[in-house]
Amino acid sequence: MLVQVRLKDGTMFPHAYFADLDCDGALEVRDRDPTFCSSWVAAFDQVNRRRKLRKINAAVIAVAEELRREAFLVVSQATRQHEIASYVSDDFDLIVRARVLDFEDPFVNQLWLAYEKGAFPLPLAARK
Repeated sequence: MLVQVRLKDGTMFPHAYFADLDCDGALEVRDRDPTFCSSWVAAFDQVNRRRKLRKINAAVIAVAEELRREAFLVVSQATRQHEIASYVSDDFDLIVRARVLDFEDPFVNQLWLAYEKGAFPLPLAARK
């Protein structure tokens, strides 16, 4: 899977980007933005509702869990900060579960696009 390769080779989460990121500031910006927070929670709730209605193959769940774990480890190593690694891990969990459940959501797509570009997703107003 391409995402796993990119996680392991450092192109998904460029070490330099995350090492230079003001992690506390980035988390604060996300936490203070009511639109970002409500969009994240709404997507999470939708995914959870769909998950209860659909059986997912155990192998797919295992791959999703491995992606989440790998994302946490890579960001944790780059930043030496577990809090931002937890946010990234939670974002990845949301993205992967949404994809597995065929849940199309503009907010989830924006999360993915940010990570695909090697950046931590921030509210639109905070992006430069």
